[in-house]
Amino acid sequence: MQKHKVLVSSSEGNLDDSFQSRLTHQISTSLKLLGLKFTHKETRKSIILIDAEDPVGVAEALSKIPGVDYTAVVKVTPSNYEDVIKAITRAGMRLIYPDETFTVEVDLKGALPYSSRDIEFSTCARLIGELGEKGVRQDKKNPSKVIYAKIEDEIACIFYYKYDGPGGRPIGSKGKALCLLSDDNGAVATWMIARQGIFPYILFFDTRPYVSHSYVKRVITIATLFREFLPVRNYNLITLRIGFIIDRLKQSCSPEVLPFIFKRMAIRIACAYADKVGVSTIVSGEGIGQSTLQTFMDSFKISSTYNKQVLFPLIGLIDREIVDYLRGIGVLKFTKESEGGLKGSPTKPDKRAITEAEGKLEIDQLIEEALNNVTLIDLKSGFNDVHGILDDYFSSKA
Repeated sequence: MQKHKVLVSSSEGNLDDSFQSRLTHQISTSLKLLGLKFTHKETRKSIILIDAEDPVGVAEALSKIPGVDYTAVVKVTPSNYEDVIKAITRAGMRLIYPDETFTVEVDLKGALPYSSRDIEFSTCARLIGELGEKGVRQDKKNPSKVIYAKIEDEIACIFYYKYDGPGGRPIGSKGKALCLLSDDNGAVATWMIARQGIFPYILFFDTRPYVSHSYVKRVITIATLFREFLPVRNYNLITLRIGFIIDRLKQSCSPEVLPFIFKRMAIRIACAYADKVGVSTIVSGEGIGQSTLQTFMDSFKISSTYNKQVLFPLIGLIDREIVDYLRGIGVLKFTKESEGGLKGSPTKPDKRAITEAEGKLEIDQLIEEALNNVTLIDLKSGFNDVHGILDDYFSSKA
């Protein structure tokens, strides 16, 4: 067998040309950004094999990229039956200790004169023959060790451990969207959209002094963590400083309707900014538990006047599922209860009062002022640069 390689298994069974081209390009971009050296990439039907100086580091890094099912550090052998059996048996002899349980899992693609079951049965029989006296036995349901084989046409990849990827499709393969990031729910909504292959432009409304310094710091930190999943050379967090809008609203709106009017203004501003960057879709992290039906209706109605659509990916998710997503993308420890918006009244919004209050506002002028207060935060390589990113933002002119 040859030296170790990195196996990247795609989330689609067979790589079509556009999927393959985008994923391989993003793999190269990601490795170059991280300074991980590689010398060769070999693309097949559903896998990509990479020669790398640090195969473990490369496998860990690439497991974060949307479009990747899993990665692994593998040894490659010819796919003829006896070579595969010997390679798996040798791997098992090194991996399995006395009194442990094991199993073999084979994923086979291509026209070969044997099946996955043939390989699994034969290798398990050989390993039990070699290690049975040491108390080793097969256990398919809860094994101590698993030996994997990914076989495709003339090659077989043997490995012990795989780094699970996010699945989905490569970033940008299904268009782009403007994602509103204000809290942990916004992070989950953005991630769900990105996994579907949609390139996310992330927009944050900085409403200081109506939110705390620590809140703004937390949102920017979450954005740096999210950046690590985006295999692009340059990526910015779009920030609009719109605390002045709340100042104006307080002059003409009652406290009861102010939160609802602010949300309506936020959707208008997001739609206007989407026009600037050529995006037709807005993504919000609001869910059923956070908003009234009228809030959703307002979002749909307002966005339609700008020829935009608003998506709410969290509708239908329960809290536990949202927490699982947060844990998966590594931002759970940075999340707290949202303080990014104004708290609305528990009663239904007064439509007449909202209409009257908005009639007193120069809405187009407020939107134009908001768009003039944009700051693009260079997220650099992500979380490793978070302190410098925060220092630059908070020291910039408000």
